[in-house]
Amino acid sequence: MARPASGIEHVGAARELLRSAKTAEELRRAQAVLLPLDLGLSLEQTAQAIGRSVNATCAIRTRFAKIAEGLMEPPRAKTALRNHAFVNLEREARILDEVLADAQKGGIIMIPQLKPVIEEKVGKSTALSTIYRMLARHGWRKLAPDTYHPQGDKERREVWKKLPEAIAEAFTMFPTVRPQRVMYQDEARFGRISDTRYCWAEKPLHPEVKAMLIYQYTYAYAAVSPQDGRMDSLVLPEVSSKCMQIFLNEVAQRYPDENILMIMDGAGWHKSHHLQLPENLHLLFLPPYSPELNPQEHLWDELREKYFHNRAFDSLEALEDQLVVGLRALEEDHTRVKSIAGWEYIINSISTAN
Repeated sequence: MARPASGIEHVGAARELLRSAKTAEELRRAQAVLLPLDLGLSLEQTAQAIGRSVNATCAIRTRFAKIAEGLMEPPRAKTALRNHAFVNLEREARILDEVLADAQKGGIIMIPQLKPVIEEKVGKSTALSTIYRMLARHGWRKLAPDTYHPQGDKERREVWKKLPEAIAEAFTMFPTVRPQRVMYQDEARFGRISDTRYCWAEKPLHPEVKAMLIYQYTYAYAAVSPQDGRMDSLVLPEVSSKCMQIFLNEVAQRYPDENILMIMDGAGWHKSHHLQLPENLHLLFLPPYSPELNPQEHLWDELREKYFHNRAFDSLEALEDQLVVGLRALEEDHTRVKSIAGWEYIINSISTAN
């Protein structure tokens, strides 16, 4: 007959640790005490449940008892286990503030070039891996910066993000009350100029792709509904008010029972006095020089990456065929489109306005 587990006096401390556990190791220590006492598991069953050997489980329970009785110090957090650190965490933070100030402005930080600067400040030789871990400890990460047009107005862009009032006001202009749809519209040029990008290849193979530099272009018009991932597109020969009229008419016909608020930039063919807006479609314009506010821009990136990188086309017709394939794939994949274009502030603004 198995001997009953001891340590009933430590159940309260174990339950408190179970509630406050932030790491797998803390959870494992609490379970090592509670599983035998609360659920009646044997030592072997407890060891299997927490993923440790029987001897290791016994050691965990013993250490927990000593800590609970004040006979042993609790384990230190990983950030405190830097026994051979050259400087403390506060000094590290100050060093990074001094040497990485330019990074806040999108400056390119080269770690090998940063190494001698940090070594001079700490007075010791430092491995590159130490610097990478140092950056990670203080919340640094490597990512592409957000971009904006140099003539754009940052304050105006931030005001624009408070969309509910503008959307609600725009929908009051429709003569007939219908279900509402907000769409973001844009055009993109696709041409016979190849776009070479990195790709995967097994060693020692080095792929070769055909390059081309032919000045023939076609244009894609598209509008996306961030709230449900619907995208509508046309391939047209140019950007002009004439082609814009064709696109607006097409979108309006696709949603005859809805009022469409189409948000776009202020390009000349978008504001042409020759445009005749369909009865169920109105326009709302983005702040000047603010392409980053239009989620349709990100769908162009997705289209180019998935369907045009490392591709060459023997004719403009072949390029248009591939463009239609990519656009149709996006039109049919509402989940993917919504994951790209369904920005939180846009969805919240649409929901609030409705």
